[in-house]
Amino acid sequence: MFMNLSKPVDKYLCDLKSRLESAVCYAKEHAGNVQVDYVAHYNLRSKNKQFFEGDQVIVLAPDNSGKLCNRWCGPATV
Repeated sequence: MFMNLSKPVDKYLCDLKSRLESAVCYAKEHAGNVQVDYVAHYNLRSKNKQFFEGDQVIVLAPDNSGKLCNRWCGPATV
């Protein structure tokens, strides 16, 4: 039993390659646009922080009790 294909295999592969290339271009463009939006949203309320020698700070340090979360320690001196 022989299957009747509507397109030759080489034509099908060329079309498939073309569609995949256009999908890659779209995905790269979309990822770039979404990344810009993520950065803008993240930086919306962020502030530039500078610490100088002698400043008092609190530190987010790993917890030694075997838990999976970190713990705030401090105040500590820079």
